[in-house]
Amino acid sequence: MSTLLAALLLAQPPACELPVRVYEHGQLVGQRCPAELAERTILDLGDDWVPFPFAGATADGLTPQYRDTLVALADMRWDSDPLAAADRFLELYGVTPSPRVVLAALTDEARHRCHDAIDDDGLRAVHVPLRFEDRARARERREAQARREARLAAAMTAAAVDDPEALVGLRPRHKPLVAATLAGRDLRSAIAAIHGHLACEGLLAAGHAAFDGATRQALASYQRRNWIVGRGELDADTRDAMVGGSRELDHRLALRLLRQRVADAAGLIEDGSARGEWGTVLGRQLDPPELRYQGDYPPLADGAPDRISLATEAAARALGWLDFTGTRDGLRALLQEDGRVAVTLPPAPAYHRGAMQLRAVIDRRSRADRAVLTLLAREGERDVALVRWPTTVGGRKAVKLASGAVVRKDKPSDVGPRVWRDLVVAPVWYAPDSTPDAELVGVRDGQRVVKEDLIGPGYRSAYGLVMLVHHQPVPGRTRTYWLDHGIRTHGSVSYRSILTGDSHGCHRLYNHQALRLATFLLRHVEHVTHGPVTEPYGRRVRSGGRVWYVHRDERGFRYELTPPVRIDVLPGVLRRR
Repeated sequence: MSTLLAALLLAQPPACELPVRVYEHGQLVGQRCPAELAERTILDLGDDWVPFPFAGATADGLTPQYRDTLVALADMRWDSDPLAAADRFLELYGVTPSPRVVLAALTDEARHRCHDAIDDDGLRAVHVPLRFEDRARARERREAQARREARLAAAMTAAAVDDPEALVGLRPRHKPLVAATLAGRDLRSAIAAIHGHLACEGLLAAGHAAFDGATRQALASYQRRNWIVGRGELDADTRDAMVGGSRELDHRLALRLLRQRVADAAGLIEDGSARGEWGTVLGRQLDPPELRYQGDYPPLADGAPDRISLATEAAARALGWLDFTGTRDGLRALLQEDGRVAVTLPPAPAYHRGAMQLRAVIDRRSRADRAVLTLLAREGERDVALVRWPTTVGGRKAVKLASGAVVRKDKPSDVGPRVWRDLVVAPVWYAPDSTPDAELVGVRDGQRVVKEDLIGPGYRSAYGLVMLVHHQPVPGRTRTYWLDHGIRTHGSVSYRSILTGDSHGCHRLYNHQALRLATFLLRHVEHVTHGPVTEPYGRRVRSGGRVWYVHRDERGFRYELTPPVRIDVLPGVLRRR
């Protein structure tokens, strides 16, 4: 489009109070009223955005109570949830950083130069994984390396060479010594590089020579910050992230932010998981292997392609977010306005139009594989599998009996045809009487406290940020009764349990997937917004000679799907560990 035409379009006075800026091929080509943008998708890239389930309101204006907290946490403001300050990076917990936070990272040149100055040769060469070592192990490693260095120096002096490889060529018997010494140097260099990158991020102070506990804790934060499912060890994904550079990592962060807003606005859920083919965005695979689990489940021939990646790339190209510089400058320009933009995305499939017929299946066929949740949509005479995500089923758990005794019992999932009728955002977990008191108490700052965050509402709630109740419909003479057996599909930050596949009977999803599922349902299924669920709860918790009282008045913000979505939980193997 010519510069003159673009200028004319921009000069046109908007006919509405809040026009939306239209982007094509990285250029602003005009402003239009929302009513004139039927062929485009309006994206909200502002800082006050919340996922669609949190944007609902009742007829009298009531919204989810956690909404404002969610906005604050995305903006890395911890006043409303001080415990989040310790977690700090919440994207893996379902809270994507705000555009302001992403832009601050993109424009932090001092941080980028700090990372640039680090020698990553040792990181590239070292064998992974690298894990925590205690003081005794670290001392032994350093002493063993010092002995090898002394032997190697003596051997090189005797052979009159100044290069270890030359020594091997001259005296092959020294090959094991040379290999072990060079590997030790790589390890030392790798640990120094790890410490350097963590220090650049402000996650670790100077003075660490070993892979100690502080290093492990800081590395776990680094992994959360960069969308890596880890536990504080240097695995291949984390090494590649460090070597790839901070600018590339921040560009990926911006693309994940864009992906979240695109999927939400366009009502997309299809991520390629149903057919085992995850797409890329600008040549980048944005998700680590742990978020692309398939186990031994074969790809589904009727699986939907990765529409989210296709749409995200289309949006990135329209906005000009093709590289680090374009993304940084484009996001800066957007945040100077209201953050709303209109872009052209690939056309939606036929089954997206009109009232969508959906059903879901949870399959747990073997002990070797984790259970998977498959969401299907009816298209003509066939079902299209939209996603297939790993989830959890029941296992053997500690249970408190009426006598107060705690025993281990099977906690199976409810099997059979059920429905998703109630969708609750910011759910609060009312711990049943069978939950041992010890599971409700933890240690923070050296003090024993009740795990208020586990009860919720919040991203660390036992139900995560959203839950769907499994109801069993039972027809009565004059109405249908909805039996609740206590089973839910819900979000969770308990990544370890999702990775192993077991629970107390519920079907856990990663928080970001649970949010995406809830958004998709509310975008495509008729529903009634009921609002806050008022239900008083109180429990006395005893542990270690202390007593706490837990109180809540509200269980979350409820939507009712009309009609409900059928979900079949198939018989399978109980998970026991």
